[in-house]
Amino acid sequence: MCRNCHSNFAYLVELEEKHGEDALVECWYSQILANLLESKDAVCLIDHLIDFYQRKLAEVPSKQRYISKMLYMLRSVKEPFDASKLA
Repeated sequence: MCRNCHSNFAYLVELEEKHGEDALVECWYSQILANLLESKDAVCLIDHLIDFYQRKLAEVPSKQRYISKMLYMLRSVKEPFDASKLA
């Protein structure tokens, strides 16, 4: 993992451990949407989070539903749906 993302990633993992999955979702989603969405740092962090949750999907099958939601949200932030492409 790159140095720029490590502190953000470590914070998110700690937040999930201390306050649960819902707090993590609210935190990273608001942080990415409010502050980082246009920056290269956000794209890099999203890529690291996608890799992390893809590994977790195999490691922790009991949390498949939660991890699948996280992956869906991360991918939707990275590549938002564009309805104009359907027409």
